[in-house]
Amino acid sequence: MKEIGRVVSLCWASIVLASCNSPKVPIEDSQKGIDESLIQRLAGSWVANNYDYGSYEIVYDEKKLIFNSEKLEIEYTEDSRVFTHQVKDKTFHYIFEVNEEEIIVYPKYEVKQSGDELVSGGDLAPIELKKTRTISQESILGRWKSTEPDFPAFIQINATFDPNKVELLIAKTESLENSEAIPLTFETGETELIYLNKDKTLRYSFSYYKETQLILSSSTNKNGAKGTARSWILERRVD
Repeated sequence: MKEIGRVVSLCWASIVLASCNSPKVPIEDSQKGIDESLIQRLAGSWVANNYDYGSYEIVYDEKKLIFNSEKLEIEYTEDSRVFTHQVKDKTFHYIFEVNEEEIIVYPKYEVKQSGDELVSGGDLAPIELKKTRTISQESILGRWKSTEPDFPAFIQINATFDPNKVELLIAKTESLENSEAIPLTFETGETELIYLNKDKTLRYSFSYYKETQLILSSSTNKNGAKGTARSWILERRVD
């Protein structure tokens, strides 16, 4: 029995010694990593293909993402997805899925429970983003019409003697009956052109949508006023 006990002790000692001499795996290596090349593909100017058809800017700076005004901390990447959460509210998450010609943003917030009762939490509507292209002031000139049957509009944008000014006509009929000429002055923009009306109370923005289609949005500059009018998706009229 003593001999058997000695053999068992020697075997146990060998196992312990082997485990001590085996290379240690760093804790970081066991965690999910971050693919910086994938994250860098998020950076740039984007336009929503659904949701609000708005413009979005994504900046990658010092290991953090800035999604418009939201500062996001990067958790990890997995396959084609980048997992993040808000710096100011770690329960609110954004997951960015990088595809060949678009990215899809999945906003979600953590579910909170009170005992057996579900209090709040869940997934919000995903946002499809397309890369924006530089748009010139000359490219918006001409005759356009809305692509949405429930939101009809016929629009004409005329050049003026001043290259920074255009004349905008909006009507519900193709003949542009009862349309009012709205003088606009260029304010700023490359991927999205921003114009102001004569008394600077309304802001009009033009940006590319799909192929050669445009998005025309308008919003008010009045103090205390909120909201933006529904955007038009426009295609060039063929006469």
